[in-house]
Amino acid sequence: MKRPTGTKLAWIIGLFCGMQTIATQTATAQVTVPRVMSATTDRSATLEEQLVNRLRATSEDQRAYLRFVVLKVKEEKLDLRLVVAVERYALRRRPDFPFPFFERAMKVQAAKYGVVMPPVKSFASTIAVQR
Repeated sequence: MKRPTGTKLAWIIGLFCGMQTIATQTATAQVTVPRVMSATTDRSATLEEQLVNRLRATSEDQRAYLRFVVLKVKEEKLDLRLVVAVERYALRRRPDFPFPFFERAMKVQAAKYGVVMPPVKSFASTIAVQR
């Protein structure tokens, strides 16, 4: 068996080091703002956290829209099962960017319940006024 030459040996070492660098990189994920924890140690996500993370709501106006949806669920104007079903629909339609599909489908489905869903753009303008 031949010994590897200097060039081949350097290439093999470089490849090995490169693979180690790739293997040691960590994954990042979207994390919501920490919530105030109660005395219980409930580790399940709230509806708002689930929607923000799964729908990839990156801007503050998108998060405000989702807070509005959660508020309508708490007021019992929208059914929780409906919101989860629309979320799943949006994820099936476009897993990498589901928020616009959620917004459009939520507007149509909420209208059936008699709830008017304002567009996300309106939340952007109201957030700017509040600051």
